[in-house]
Amino acid sequence: MNGSLSISGSEGRRAGAFSMLELLLAMSIMGVIVAALYGMFYHTQRALRMNVNQVDVLESTRLALDLIRRDVAQMAPCNRPGGTNFTAAVSRPYWRPSQGLPVVQVLPDGERRTNILQEAFLLTRRAEPFEAVVYRVLYAKNGVGVLARYATNALPWTFNPTNLCPAALSAPPELFIPALEGVVHFRFVPYDADGFPMVYWTTNNYGPNVWLEEDLGGETRSAFLNDRLPAYVELELGVLEPSAYQQYKSFPAGSAQAFKFLQNRAGQVHLFRQRMAVPRGSATRAIVR
Repeated sequence: MNGSLSISGSEGRRAGAFSMLELLLAMSIMGVIVAALYGMFYHTQRALRMNVNQVDVLESTRLALDLIRRDVAQMAPCNRPGGTNFTAAVSRPYWRPSQGLPVVQVLPDGERRTNILQEAFLLTRRAEPFEAVVYRVLYAKNGVGVLARYATNALPWTFNPTNLCPAALSAPPELFIPALEGVVHFRFVPYDADGFPMVYWTTNNYGPNVWLEEDLGGETRSAFLNDRLPAYVELELGVLEPSAYQQYKSFPAGSAQAFKFLQNRAGQVHLFRQRMAVPRGSATRAIVR
């Protein structure tokens, strides 16, 4: 009797246990659930990091754009022969085709984008004194650097309009104030009052005080002298995400690894384009179209 009870209890215990097949099935289901949760967690974290990067880029870029917008809105003509009011040209130190500059990035759709780095001179006037302002991307040895601003006062009855522009453009880097890091593309495009871009093949259409010349790489080198200003200035700005910029700075300066890294980061470059009105140049139109 006792033996029978003992066997019966053992069979009951065996009947309540899991088989190897059931354990494998349970573990497989658990693995699928964990993998799904991990994938969801990964994509959530990735979206969060992307949002943080976008917010960082937008905030810092907005401050730089506001600064440039104020300077553009306050551009004023010197009204003196030979005086430069506005000029923009490709930065010579960062144009070295034999070393891969300017940087050409391959976009996700297969197209290619050439990043241009210009430097610009603006003559502004907020009250009585004129102010010479220069924007330039500094330390862009591999095609990415810091957008910086330099400004110097120039009273209208004392400054030499012929020498002011080259003197300001030749200011040393230590006099510039940083405005935005991670800049890979910086270009000004002047427009007339009719909305046409003022480019080099229309050089003689705006009179003798507007110079539009062919620059490096087919770009336009513009200069507005004496009483002339563009009616609008369109700014193009490309900014590398802060996380990618920090990775870039971890490579040795001027190394092939840093250059290759930048080439392959087109998806982490945020592009901004803004057309800004120049109130004192609102009457600028082509003499002959």
